[in-house]
Amino acid sequence: MTTPINTSDLTFLNMDRPTNLMIVNGLMWFDQEPDWDAVRGVVQERLIDRFPVLSRRPAQIDGAWVWEDDPDFNLDRHVREVTIGGSADLREAQQYISDRVSDPLDKDHPLWEIDILTGLSGAGDEPAALMLARFHHALADGIRIVQLVLSMCDLAEDAAPPVVGRTSKARGPATQALDASKHVAGGVVDFASGLGSAALKAPGKLLSKGRDAFEDGFDLEFSVTALTDALTGTASEDNQIANSLRSASRLALAGRSPALTGDGKPGVAKRVAWVTGIPVAQVKAVGAAHDATINDVLLGVVSRGLSRYVEESGRDLVDNVSFLVPISLKPIDMNLPTELGNYFAMVMFPMPLGVADDDQLMGEIRTRMARIKNSTEAMMVFGIQRAVAQTPDALSIGLTEFVANKTIGLLTNVPGPRAPMYLAGTEVTGILGWVPTAGDQSLGICIFSYNGTVSMGIVSDAGILPDPDRLADLVSEEFAALAAGALPADA
Repeated sequence: MTTPINTSDLTFLNMDRPTNLMIVNGLMWFDQEPDWDAVRGVVQERLIDRFPVLSRRPAQIDGAWVWEDDPDFNLDRHVREVTIGGSADLREAQQYISDRVSDPLDKDHPLWEIDILTGLSGAGDEPAALMLARFHHALADGIRIVQLVLSMCDLAEDAAPPVVGRTSKARGPATQALDASKHVAGGVVDFASGLGSAALKAPGKLLSKGRDAFEDGFDLEFSVTALTDALTGTASEDNQIANSLRSASRLALAGRSPALTGDGKPGVAKRVAWVTGIPVAQVKAVGAAHDATINDVLLGVVSRGLSRYVEESGRDLVDNVSFLVPISLKPIDMNLPTELGNYFAMVMFPMPLGVADDDQLMGEIRTRMARIKNSTEAMMVFGIQRAVAQTPDALSIGLTEFVANKTIGLLTNVPGPRAPMYLAGTEVTGILGWVPTAGDQSLGICIFSYNGTVSMGIVSDAGILPDPDRLADLVSEEFAALAAGALPADA
């Protein structure tokens, strides 16, 4: 049986580069080793049997891309037990994961894998076992992949899987952008698609140069976006017209992201690291002390950690660096469509660097996020994505990378379950994620909260940002410093 691959999913299928793969990587760890045969049964029942695309491979038939049943589908090919060592420590597992992040998925078979990592010593606070899940972005967007993986788990015996992500009826950036689009002549989506189409009406040499055409001619545009920021900076945070103008300026005119810690283009080798065990209660308390949200605090410690990392590398510290931040455009619940798929947009968040005063840093982050929320940027980017998906491969990839290369990487914050979860009857001690990067991006950061603690998964290019462990340490130190200044001594 076959089903068409929609244009959005096909874009991600074609975006794989050896140096940046479109694969979402996630990790669960356990204090006790689960019954892995039972886990395989859960994978079969809750994933394979429910979502047909997980037993299908991409194929081109008569010029059209489809998902077709894999005639050689074998669960053991996709769920594999890997023994790290008889008494391996977490460092060995970390090296294994770093190597796996660079491994492409076999497109002759369904585009996902689960590695069961055993042989860990479980000494001290280290886990006794790990499960690494890898899903290609062509299957689904990041939030749906999180939902997919968590759908294997229970809150308790016979409990229903929990809702993942923000379910508040408050108007978030996606809702505001969708509402705003109704009031723009012709619709924001059509307007944004027009921008994408206009970008493709450049001289004919674009067709011959393909993706390389988008690398040229934009390095002198920083002054233009600085001017736009200055002109709109006096407008209120909820001034949608001014904020949308700022966003459009950055999307269209911002130059390539500055080389913060290393020069050159990304290589194949990647490195992973993580921060774990930050108490959500302490993050809330720090936020209350600075009139900031949980998100403000977490972005603040990332800013501080990254600033120190750049300074330690001997590089000049710029005022800000941009990340792409994904936003889901559909309600978040556990009723995943059987076809999965991608339905999200990106916004560009300019993270301030080198801000020493705590309140000033939190205020700057809050203001910048407010301007994004009160703009139509999400729908602008969604329109560009739609235009990209309908263009020839070389140009679509080039236009996608043209946007991606304005940023250092991808940053996401996913609020997960607030109670402990169980996989085949074994408690999941912790959850991490590593986001994919595109184009020449060199850094991905995934913030994930679970069962009262916050973790951060950091993935970096081994040549450009070679020591993500140091960045993780600096982020941890910066949170500890913030907490020490905001919390009572006995907290």
